[in-house]
Amino acid sequence: MAARKRDHLLAVAQRMFCEAGFHAVNVDSIVEDAGVARMTLYKNFGSKEGLIVATLRREDKMFRQWLVSSIEARSSRPEDRILGLFDALHDRFASEGYYGCAFIRASIEYPSPNHPVHRAAREHKEMIRSYLRGLAAEVEGADPVTLSEQLYLLVEGAITASQLHSEPWPAEYARQAAEKLLAGASLGRHRAAKRLRRDRET
Repeated sequence: MAARKRDHLLAVAQRMFCEAGFHAVNVDSIVEDAGVARMTLYKNFGSKEGLIVATLRREDKMFRQWLVSSIEARSSRPEDRILGLFDALHDRFASEGYYGCAFIRASIEYPSPNHPVHRAAREHKEMIRSYLRGLAAEVEGADPVTLSEQLYLLVEGAITASQLHSEPWPAEYARQAAEKLLAGASLGRHRAAKRLRRDRET
């Protein structure tokens, strides 16, 4: 029962924080909505900030699950997974109840790089960068560092623009830009192969 009550409190807090903001939601509102005592919150999470970090960890876990089910299961080709990521983001942005990026909001509301909340938000974004580095490393002919950072900027730009405009269209334009990046990598691969054949013939 204790674990179930903790999970329920965490889910309620996550929803409230993500919908309204971290500073805007107070402890009294959370425990009232969750139907638990204040002591339950402090016993399990220590403080409101501890609860915020826990909600970000939960949000991160849910995002990872979404990433695997939405992208990894679609194709084995890295190029297809990269483009599929933007397709999936479009669907995510357009889904009912989408509340934007909790991690961007957390980093803004807690701007100090050393704050635990800010660190939790940054760790999530580093996870995305790491995932993209893995995909970029599998794209033949590409500079994996450059490609992954360019893709990261496209992903984050789409997330931020969608949050600002409350529309899914930023994912479409980000996908078009990603297609051009991948086409450039393919062109570079063909040029390199052509040079190699020419060198062998001379």
